[in-house]
Amino acid sequence: MSPFAMAALMLGGVITALGAVCLFVPMQARTWMTGFPRNRWAGCALTAVDLVWSAWLVMHMPLGTFDRYKPLLFVLAPVLFALIVWLMDELLAARALGGLLLLIPAPLLNLARWHESGFRLVVTVLAYILVAKGMTLVLCPYWLRRASAWWIRNDRWCRVCGSIVLAAGLFVMALALAVY
Repeated sequence: MSPFAMAALMLGGVITALGAVCLFVPMQARTWMTGFPRNRWAGCALTAVDLVWSAWLVMHMPLGTFDRYKPLLFVLAPVLFALIVWLMDELLAARALGGLLLLIPAPLLNLARWHESGFRLVVTVLAYILVAKGMTLVLCPYWLRRASAWWIRNDRWCRVCGSIVLAAGLFVMALALAVY
C-alpha cells in the first residue's frame, strides 16, 4: 500500500467516523458538538498537537541564516503553549481545530501531487476544503457554533447530514483501497 493510499485511508476513516457518530447516535453528537468550541481539555489537547506539529515542521525546513535559532524551539514551544492556553482560552478548541485543519492538507497534497490517477483530485479538493475551513475557524471561531447549529438542529437532520458524510468517507476509503 502506497503512502498516498494510507493517508487517504486515514482521511476517509476520520470522515467516516464523524458521519457514523452523527448517523447512529445523533443525540450524543449534538451534545458533543454544542459543547466542543468551549471545551477546555479539547482546546488544550488540539493546541498541543498543533504546536508540536508546527515545531516539527520548522525544525525540518531550511531557514537559511535563521537555522541557528532552531534549538530555541524546544523552549519556545512550551512557553507559547502556556501563553495560548492562558490568553486565548475563549473558543480555544475551535481555533485549535482550525489550526489542525490547516496542518493536515500539506502532507496530503505532497502525496497526491505525483500520483498518476485522476482520482487524486478528490483528495486534493478535500485538502483545499480543509484549508478553507481551517482559515475560517482560526479567524472566526464562533462560526463553528453557527455552522454546527445548522448541522445538528434536530436528530433527523443530524442523521441526514451524518449519512452524507459517512458516504463521502466510505468513498474516499474505497478510492484509497482500489485506486491509490
